[in-house]
Formats: sequence, structure tokens, C-alpha cells
Amino acid sequence: MFNLDKYNKSKYDFVKSTNIDEINVEFIELKHKKTKASIVLLKCDDINRVFNIAFKTPVSNSKGTPHILEHSVLCGSRKYDVKDPFVELVKSSVNTFLNAMTFPDKTCYPVASANIKDFHNLVDVYLDAVFYPRVLNNDKIFKQEGWHYEIENRVSELKVNGVVLNEMRGVYSNPDDILESAILQNQFEGTNYEFDYGGNPKEIINLSFEEFKDFHKKYYSPSNSIIYYYGDLNFNEELAYLDDNYLNDFDYIDTKAYFSDCKINVKDREVISYYNTEKNDSLDKAYFSYNFTIDRKLSSLDRIVIDVLNYILFSSDSSILSNKLLEGGFGESIYTFSDFGLKSNIFSIISQNIDFSKKDDFKIALFDEINNLIKNGINANKIKAGLNYIYFQLEEGEFGQFPKGLAYILTSLETYLYDDKDINVFLTYKKEFEYLNSIDLSDKNNIFYKMLKELFIDNEHRTINILKPKYAYIKEKEAELNTLLANRKEKLSFDELNKIIEENKELKEYQKTKDSDEKLKCVPTLKIKDLEMKDRYSSYDCKKIDNVDFIIINENESDVIYFDFSFDISDVSKEELYLFSVIEGVLTKVNLKNISYDEFNDYIDINTGGLNIYFQIFEKTVNFTFSLKVTPDKVDVAYKIIEMLLFESEFIDKKRISIIINEIKANSLVSILSKGHLSAANRAESNLSFSASMQDKLSSTGIAAYKFYDSLSKIYNDNADLINETISLLYKKIITKKMYLAVSLNKRYNDIVFAEFNKFNSKLIKDKYKFIIISEEELKLNDDIEKIKLIIQFNDFEKKVKKEAILAPIDVNFVAVANRYDADKYSGKLRFLQKLFSYEYLWTNLRVLGGAYGCMSYFKKYGAYIFTSYRDPNLSNTNKIYFGVYDYLKNFNLTDNEIEKMIIGATGTLDNPLSIKNTFKLNVGSYFNNITDEDIKKERMELITTKKEDVIEFSEIFKSISDSDACAIISGKSLSEAKDNYDVIWKIEE
Repeated sequence: MFNLDKYNKSKYDFVKSTNIDEINVEFIELKHKKTKASIVLLKCDDINRVFNIAFKTPVSNSKGTPHILEHSVLCGSRKYDVKDPFVELVKSSVNTFLNAMTFPDKTCYPVASANIKDFHNLVDVYLDAVFYPRVLNNDKIFKQEGWHYEIENRVSELKVNGVVLNEMRGVYSNPDDILESAILQNQFEGTNYEFDYGGNPKEIINLSFEEFKDFHKKYYSPSNSIIYYYGDLNFNEELAYLDDNYLNDFDYIDTKAYFSDCKINVKDREVISYYNTEKNDSLDKAYFSYNFTIDRKLSSLDRIVIDVLNYILFSSDSSILSNKLLEGGFGESIYTFSDFGLKSNIFSIISQNIDFSKKDDFKIALFDEINNLIKNGINANKIKAGLNYIYFQLEEGEFGQFPKGLAYILTSLETYLYDDKDINVFLTYKKEFEYLNSIDLSDKNNIFYKMLKELFIDNEHRTINILKPKYAYIKEKEAELNTLLANRKEKLSFDELNKIIEENKELKEYQKTKDSDEKLKCVPTLKIKDLEMKDRYSSYDCKKIDNVDFIIINENESDVIYFDFSFDISDVSKEELYLFSVIEGVLTKVNLKNISYDEFNDYIDINTGGLNIYFQIFEKTVNFTFSLKVTPDKVDVAYKIIEMLLFESEFIDKKRISIIINEIKANSLVSILSKGHLSAANRAESNLSFSASMQDKLSSTGIAAYKFYDSLSKIYNDNADLINETISLLYKKIITKKMYLAVSLNKRYNDIVFAEFNKFNSKLIKDKYKFIIISEEELKLNDDIEKIKLIIQFNDFEKKVKKEAILAPIDVNFVAVANRYDADKYSGKLRFLQKLFSYEYLWTNLRVLGGAYGCMSYFKKYGAYIFTSYRDPNLSNTNKIYFGVYDYLKNFNLTDNEIEKMIIGATGTLDNPLSIKNTFKLNVGSYFNNITDEDIKKERMELITTKKEDVIEFSEIFKSISDSDACAIISGKSLSEAKDNYDVIWKIEE
């Protein structure tokens, strides 16, 4: 139980303390006496400590003020008077999270670190940044991060550039993002939420520096803040420092950071928006969104009920409504968008690529199906499956790249932002599940049916959004912008135009000028002696049982057991590989011999924490993998599920498979347009490495994968029998492939896992020979593949030329190059080089000077390096920057202090704590890539001993960089540039 000490009692008022058993955290709520700042302490024994300061930031326009401010305050402050302390921290911190985030109603500045000295450094830099940013006295930062005019001389065209401006150009190229903004605008018209908090590009260029500064003055006050500390901390010390160094400098002010109430009676108001397409024959396809709001505060029980309904109706492989709507021809993909962190809650049902003429029929079909469920009931097993699935996710506590402490903080903010008395409402769930598991699930008056009626049937607060494709829409908007800028230029006086030209030169000069070594010393950093090296990085045991390689990871103290059942398909032909991707996409979505896919998925979700089927891609291996997580009492069920999938799956439902193929294709294009930096990087590298080639063919962001599904979708219906027979025969071969079983578990469950494996394996061996393809079937498979090769041109999917540009319906570019180096020269020192490029050379030239939103570099152990950019307004200049790496390293002149900082930052990827799930992934990867614990320790030692001469010596790697393999996903604006620099250009929407 936490208690304020004598000093802090004079500074803070205790509000209340609550124990949250589900997450083993004591929540302590305080109020700062002088400023009324809200303080929340999350006391627990987690060494991965988290800090977050959040401000309510309601907007009244779409100029992107909070978003630009979020970027800008991290560009220097009172104590840390350097151009970019954020980047200096990234270079020199072993943080486990370091970022800032803008939401529709708040802006958050979270940091996390398992190193206590590093944690305190991060917290202090962030607190000084938000309260005393340099940008308030330096409009060059505003111009760089937000927007500015670009013009070289009086006869040049007036243009605009800026990091946030280019980020939002990318956002407004993505149909999903455009739709989300339009949904909020429609559903919450007349409130703060109708405006784009991130900034609409056409409005961003209307934001003045004075308006920007006023926003900070109004909202960035301790009185408008909610400050969180999480983890194993001396909270009295943290609180004393917070008051002495920051809060005590301010007085209370009422910022009036209020959020408007919603208009409820807006039933079926319809709004049409547009997104860009370069394909002139697909204008009948649209996104259709039906949006619903519950205009009351949700309880934890309400939230869980909605999550379960969302899962069983829309999100699972056997989802009731999504499958019904897809089978009815209402689009190629059905998904949902929800946000329960706003003042009013929103839930949207979205159909992608629906025939526009069917939009009214979609509404009728949706409500018919919901009314049918209310009248005839939902299978109780399906609700039970949804309950178990959601409960398992909550108990597991895995949050991807987010530390769990940050996930808890952001969840708490969803209610605390609106002064809810119970700030933990969405963090408690055990009593709610006890109740839900006790009710009669077949009773049509239970809470699930009541929520169905409230959310959909009786709801008067609902709207419709339609997002239609418009040919060359980006060109149209660009023409409007050019006209606007030309008109602005025309109205400028001689002196005003000269002033802009001069300011543009001054900005460039400012961006190119480096901070002095003396100035940089103000940014707190660790020393190599402060680093806390792990005892072990990779730790697994191996057993071979009847030709099955068993990989055991016992670094798991939880009651969740993770299984990866993997089959090595590295040796299959190109054609078979693509067809395996179809199998991966449809498994669990088609019927088995003795059970429907619907019943089978319910069986999975009732008994496990979920099944995932995917390709594990390593440097020399690609596995077809079945991944499961179960509690110890369900180990036998895990083996049974895999057995059923291997021996009872059928591929005969033509309509169902056709729907899934179109869904995969639609989702693949969205992934490429939103994560094009990954697509371009893998494509550029694809002719250099096995793993990149597999990613290009098999991943959701793969260019080759998209081209394959685009081709398959066009020919499937006329060739369904042939394709279904082929994948059926091909899938039989999987049992003949080398099998691996990786398991992460608590040691005390070893015996039950091995005992059940022996039962499973004896059946596997017995049945294996039944399913080994006999010569006639092998010949039939080969014959079928030859027939498919006549109708699908598999050789057209991969990259054939050295330099390839792909024209896409986007407004900014993704630019990548890849090249080889001598794999014998790989060492941990290349981790330093990766950090150096990403946050020094590329950051300065591509982001600061060029306006790109992101830039990355990677070094592969097999002997390849990759550079890629994200939402980049440039093309030729970006390649020029890449090609300048050799000269940059030849003349490398960072000080020993700067080198040490970069080394420290690079060690974070090795030394930082991992979740159980990520530890499992690391160990499995180490096994298949043949990496030992000694290898990683050696690599770490190489990294921390990096010297200036090592960096200069690495310049030889880049002598031939201008002859790199390249791929760029480009906008129409960059087409003329691409013609001079790339061997081939093609449209992704052909």
C-alpha cells in the first residue's frame, strides 16, 4: 500500500487507491495542490517502467495543430537547447518505448525503460519539452515539422513541404484512413470530433505560427494534464522531483478543454467522400460504412459484451455477419472500426469494394440478419467461444510493441480524460466474465441480445459513409493546390516574395547546421558502464523424437503454453509456393470432412487462446506453421486440432474459396499502400536473398503476393475445379515435409506436453503413410500445376529488373534500395551503422531536409543492406542521398562521445526485456537461423567496442551502392523522375 511522505503531502492531495487484481497493479490517484494536475501512479513490480504525460487537446478545425505540436515540442527545450533531443535520445537510450501520439481528443508523450537512470533521463527531457519547448521562439521548427513554402527564386513555382504535411498526404492517400476521418466527421458533426486532429493537407497550409503558439499556451498546462508513472519505482522520489522541477513553476488555470456533446437524431445521414484510383474501369466499387454510437458511458461489462459480439459477428474466421454479407455479394472484405475512448462511443461496420449499386441492399441485408439473430438466437457455443477468446487475450496481456504498462495507461485514459470517477473501468474484467459465464447463453433476453438491440436496432444515432474511387483524384487535388499556391504567389508583393525566398534559405541553412558538441552535452545519456547486459539472450533445448525436431523454451513462468507446429516447405517449386499461400489463406475458413468450419472455429476458441496459420520466414527456411496457445488442461486439444487440420481439411467449396481469394487481394492492396516501405524494401532485396523473396511472395505486404492474388481472382471461378484439386493434392504433401515442434512453457508442464505428443506422433506416423502421395497422385499434381501455369503466368509476379518503379494511387513515395556485401564482414558493429544511418545520416537528409515522414536501414547477416523511406515527397533526391553513403562514411567524423551514444542506443535491441511471446519468437528464430547465445554475446561485444576507424572501414561495403537493386512505390507526381532512373514502371492497379 503506497503512502505519501511528509514532503509530498504538502504538495499533493491523495484521492484514492484501488487494487486491480487482474493486472496486479495498485492504482493511486493524486491531485497536485497548486495546479490541480492529475497524477496517477501504477504501483507494481515491473522493471519496464513507463511514464506518460497527456493533455486534453480538443480541436476546432482540421489544421493539424495538436499533431504538428506533438512533433515540434520534441525539437528542443529550455534545458535541452539542441535541435532534436528526441533523436539524441533515440541514439543514446535503451528505451523500450519512446514516442509521442496524437488522438482525436488528447496528445500523449510516453516513454519506457528498464534502466532506471535511462528512465529518469527520458522523463526529464519529455517534461521539459512539453512545458518549455524551443518552438515557441523558433518558427523554423514549426516550418520544418508542420509546413512551409518552398521557392528558390522569384520565377519558381511556389510549393509547400513539411514532415506532418507529408505524413498526412500519405494518410489522405490511404482509403482506410480517409474513411476513418470521414466517419468521425459524419457521426460527430457539430462536435470537436468532426475535425481531423491529424490535419487535412489542404487545411494544414492555413495554420499560422501565432495560432500554433496560442494552442500550446492554452492546452499545455499542468492544470490540463494527466501524468502517469508505472512500475517498480520510488514514487515519493518521483513526485518530489516532478513538483520541484516542473509543477511548482505553474499556477492553476482553467483551460476549458471541453468536448462537445453529440447530436443523437441523425438517423442514416449519408455522406460521400472520394479516394484516388489510377484504374479507370473500377469506379463502380466503393467502401460502405454503417456507423453506430451508444450515447452513454459504457461499463466494463458493456465493453466486453461488445468485444465478444464484434468477434463472433465480424472478426473471427467463422464470423456470422461478415460471412453472410460476403456470401451475399456485399463487397470483398467486411471489417469493423471502433473507438471507445471518445466522449461518445463509435462502432462502424465497413464493406470494402462493394458494388455501389448495392449500398441500399447492404443496409437491408445487415438489419435482416441482425433481426434474425435476435429472433432465432445465436448458437450458445459461438458466444461461449467468443467469451473464451476475449478472456484469453486479456489474461495473456500481450500488446505487441507496447509495454504492458503503457497499454494499461492508455486504457485508463479512455475514461479518465472525461473525468470519469472510475478510471480503471476497462481494466477490470474477472467479475464480468464470471457473470457472463453464469448466464443462460440461449436466453434471448440476456445481455448479448439487449446489446444487439441497443447498438443496432433501436439506435437513432447512426450514419452512413460512402467512399468512392475517383480516377486521378490526387492529380485533381494537386492541381487545386497548385492553383491555390499560384494565386497566393500572385498576391505577394515584391518584398513579401523576397522574404519567403530568404526565409526558405534560412530554414535550409538551419536544418543543415549541426549542434555543437558543447550543446549536445546537455542531453542526458547513459555510459556503456551503465548498461545492464542480459544473462542469456537465446535459450532453448532440442530433442529429436521420431524425426520430429522438438524445440523447448522453458523461460515461461505463466500458465499459457505456446505451440508452433511447423513444416519445412523450402524445397517446393515456385508455383507450389504460391498455391501454398492459398491453402494458408483458406484453412479454418472452409469445412473439414466431419465438421463445418463454423463449428470447428467455435471448438478452437472454446478450448484455446486462438489459432494462427502463417509462414515463418527465415534466412534459409520457410515453414508452414500452425501456432496455438493453450492452458495446461487443454494440451491434448491442441494436438487434436492440428491433427484435424492435417487430415480432415477439404478444399471443395468454390463460392467460399472465391470470396476468400478476393478478400485477401483487397486486404493486400491496402497493406501495400499503408506499409509501402516494407513492400518496397522486400521487393528491392527479393533477388538478393531467399528470405526477402519469400516475403515478397507470401506476406500481406508482398508485391508478388498481390500480383498473384490479382491474377488468381480473375481466373478462379472459371477454373475452380482444377485449382481446388491442385491445392488438395498439394496439401497432402505437407505431411511428408520435415516437421518441427517449438513449445514455450513452464517446466512443470513438460511431462504432459511430451506425453500428449507421443500419442499425437504415433497417430501421425501411422497416418503419414496413408497420406504420402502415391505416384499417380504425384503425377496428377504435376499435371495440374502444368495446366495452371497455362492460365496463371507465375513468372510475371517477381521482380525481373534491377530497378523497378510501381505507380500507385498515393500522394507520396516509398523508396528502397538493396545491395550485397561480403557476409564474412558481418559483425555487431553493423548494428551501430544501422543506428547511425536511421537517426543521423538518413534522418538529417531525408526527414529534416527532405520532409519524408520516416527512413530506415537494415543489415542482414547473409550479406545484404537495405535503405527505405516512408511517406517521402522525393524520389531522385532520396536515391541521391542513399548513394552518398560511401562518401559520408569515408569522411566520418563523429566524436567518441557521439559514437558511444549511438552504441548505447543500438544495444537496446539486444538487452531490453521481452514478453513471454516475444521471447518465444526470438528463440525460435535463433534456432532456425542457427544463432546461439554465444553468437549474440559476441555480436554485443563487437557492437560496444565500435570505433571511428571501424565505421570508416565499413565505407568499402558501399562502393557500388549506386548499382543497387531498387524498388520505389511512387505517386503520379514522381512519374517523370522515375522514367529517368528506373528500368521499368508499371501500375499496381493494372
